[in-house]
Amino acid sequence: MAKQLDGYRCTLFAVGLASLIIGCSESAQGPDQLKDYGQRLSRTLDTEVPDHDGILIPPRLQDAEVAPLEIPSSQLNLLDFLALSDCALQVNIGRRNSSLGRNAGPSQRLLLDLEFLKLAPACIKTLEINPDTQLVTALKTALAIKTQYLPHRIFNAVLAGPEYREFWQLPLGLGNYPNAVGGDILDTLQWFQYATTQWLSGNFQFQTDQLEQRLYQLRAGDGGALLLAAVAQARALQQINALLRLRNAAEPLCPNGNASAQAEILETVVVKYFASGVQVWLADLNRRERQLMVSIKNLETQLALVTPNSYRQWADKRQATLSLLRDTPREHIVALQQLAESCTNSVLRIPTPG
Repeated sequence: MAKQLDGYRCTLFAVGLASLIIGCSESAQGPDQLKDYGQRLSRTLDTEVPDHDGILIPPRLQDAEVAPLEIPSSQLNLLDFLALSDCALQVNIGRRNSSLGRNAGPSQRLLLDLEFLKLAPACIKTLEINPDTQLVTALKTALAIKTQYLPHRIFNAVLAGPEYREFWQLPLGLGNYPNAVGGDILDTLQWFQYATTQWLSGNFQFQTDQLEQRLYQLRAGDGGALLLAAVAQARALQQINALLRLRNAAEPLCPNGNASAQAEILETVVVKYFASGVQVWLADLNRRERQLMVSIKNLETQLALVTPNSYRQWADKRQATLSLLRDTPREHIVALQQLAESCTNSVLRIPTPG
């Protein structure tokens, strides 16, 4: 039996809570593969796969009711606008006070504020030469308000924006996910993280011309697919784990510690269809989660002081769902080890130290 297992070139290890290290050929990906694995275990152990006890639902951002943050107005009146004729800021204020400016979306409002923050200091310096201290005071007040509420503007434009909601939109199916994804969305997430760092540190002209393009790219991201995949694997593995516990409660897999035919078939099924199949897909999902979440978490950290509770609560549910990508496979390995505990020479048992 050992030679047959060596032929699969897969070795199952368990350390602590247990982890799986594999080196196997590629196979089909996804929930169908998990279903096939569960059916093979069911036939091997002559135990029915129980119905799923609970309902796992991916948290949807559109259900979280994340409203845009309120930002106080700092508009200058018409006379102030006319008095700015010697400043480049006049064009910015003109656009802001136009009908289009007053009805601008969150991303356009962010761009207007970034432009204001970039141009206002030079305009204030120019106007300080003149005796109109009231206008200078008004500009300084507006500059202070827009600086204070810049994180709010960024949150409204990005994390509360429609593009980010589409990023987390659940797809109808997983297809070949995550094999079909590209690297563009990773560049986009890193751009938002770095742009936020630059803007909050005072570099208000950092690639503002790319904002709308990056938001357009963001809407095509696979956050929703990742959440759906996390739930899909958890549902399937939790049912499989319940099957293993039922079989373990019935009778020892290896009476008197001696290998049984059922135990040998189980080893083959686990090595061939879990270690070299399902686990490859799970590893790809874990890798994709790390790729996506690094920039997202860094962006969220930068805006944490202004983040509303509705978003925080959704983010906590999101993280709990993504944790299933690690927790449920570990639970599966533990369930396999417990079932194989009576088998003295099984590769599925917890390794003996030393």
